[in-house]
Amino acid sequence: MWDEADVAPMLPDPEVRRTVVQEQPALPLSYYEQHVPVPDGWDDHPCSYLLFSPPYDDLAAEARDRGWRVAHLPGTHLHQVVEPAGTARRLVELATEP
Repeated sequence: MWDEADVAPMLPDPEVRRTVVQEQPALPLSYYEQHVPVPDGWDDHPCSYLLFSPPYDDLAAEARDRGWRVAHLPGTHLHQVVEPAGTARRLVELATEP
């Protein structure tokens, strides 16, 4: 479980925070350490990356290097829970931009 002091800034609404914390799965560390095989050419079609916060800047840069559209929607790690409509709108924009 995450410490309340760490989660509260990401999820300021107490009810939303309780729901997310109650529904999160407890996964062993080995889950995050496993290597998932990825076939060559998986990203040979248009892709996009929606960046919320600075800890993911390197992943956004990697997406740019791949030629993906990258957009920034200022937020925190779980911003899609805090602002689902705005997040969905931006994802639709990314998916439909030429």
